[in-house]
Amino acid sequence: MQFPIIRTCQSFAVVVLLAACGGGGGSDGSSSGPFGSNISVNNTGNNVPDGTFRPAVANSPYSSQIVNCVKIVNDNPVNECKLSTLPFIGQKTSSPTKADILAQTVVSHPWMATRFEQLLDQMPKDIFLLFRGVTAVVIGADIRPSHYRSDSGAIYLDPADLWLNASERATISKVEDFRSGFSNGLAFRSLWRYVQGNKYAYEYYDLDGPISSRTIGDIVRPMAALLFHELAHANDFMPPAYVAQVNPQVTPLSAIEALGNARISTGLTAQSPLNSEMQFSLARVMYRGVTATDAQKRLSAEQVGLDFAIDGASDSYNYSSQYEDAAMLFEEVMMKYHYNVDRELAFTDAPPATGASCANYVVRWGVRNRIGEPLVKSRAQIVVNKLLGVNDTAVYFAALPAPRSMRLGVDWCNNLTAASREGSMQKMSFEPMPARDLLPVD
Repeated sequence: MQFPIIRTCQSFAVVVLLAACGGGGGSDGSSSGPFGSNISVNNTGNNVPDGTFRPAVANSPYSSQIVNCVKIVNDNPVNECKLSTLPFIGQKTSSPTKADILAQTVVSHPWMATRFEQLLDQMPKDIFLLFRGVTAVVIGADIRPSHYRSDSGAIYLDPADLWLNASERATISKVEDFRSGFSNGLAFRSLWRYVQGNKYAYEYYDLDGPISSRTIGDIVRPMAALLFHELAHANDFMPPAYVAQVNPQVTPLSAIEALGNARISTGLTAQSPLNSEMQFSLARVMYRGVTATDAQKRLSAEQVGLDFAIDGASDSYNYSSQYEDAAMLFEEVMMKYHYNVDRELAFTDAPPATGASCANYVVRWGVRNRIGEPLVKSRAQIVVNKLLGVNDTAVYFAALPAPRSMRLGVDWCNNLTAASREGSMQKMSFEPMPARDLLPVD
């Protein structure tokens, strides 16, 4: 039986021959300092050269084996450890603390452990519960895109949204996401962003950009979105209802395989499947690199948007796999719940090959808060209930606001202002397209 590696920054699914993306502070449960009296951040790396994976916590009970259990070479695990060596966090505790998470974290540079610790202090408490479904968190300078692997049971995080200063940023790979050009042959683009009112919910800081310093508050929301997404994958494959029951004498992959059809995304597909053949086929082009057909190359942004509107996805990326379908729904709800930010999605005209500006990305179909559409909402509720292991979300989902249409015929950048001004058309911008607006939908 084959299982997927979920490659995602929020992500891309590849089936491989292995049996197998301001909150409330989360409590660390410690009594003496941020890690308690017996745990300390591995700031020295025990003389390990920068760029080499090492435990985030020097005296973690897993420090001698954790790197070997999560290390990947040539897209294969170096060692498939048993869960007795590196367990799912939920095998040890039903209420993970910051200390529990950091004890099972691996980093390529010491600063990543420090920033991740600071980030966890800013995260909402229910995100801690989601770490039950992982064996480890791996943060590495060369990881792009972020992803989850079912063979190791770990999430692998791109630190592009984690750095706070120039020296930290300089250690991070600037290699583009390999999917960035997959849509080039199509006549439309699928764009997304998180917004709050008529502003971006957070700023995007390019790895080559002029701004090389930021605060911990600048990274909370983008990192929260990434963690909600990747942890959704982990809990999809190892649901909270089962994690405490797994056999410690098997590998993570074997434990996942033993659950059969218990995956949450499988249940969602059975109960409320996506149906658009157009979107499924386009997703293979946009996210897997399949060559577009002539018919697909002729599809306009309006045609694609109108087809998308009648199905139950929250984003084009939902159609790349059942796993991304579940993770995208979960991420959007959790970002709305904890930060009151809305996700905007639009299908725009494709830009010219050279000299593109924001004026070229004209919205032909677009919506804010797609998660409030009844069919999408009902599907999201299924996922949230199962991933969090709760059943009391009905009141919240009932109160979600209805989606708001974006202004058709207005470019992507000006739509952010136009969305909050009824009946007004804003002056079009001919400035170069901001890098944050050109990020692939992943």
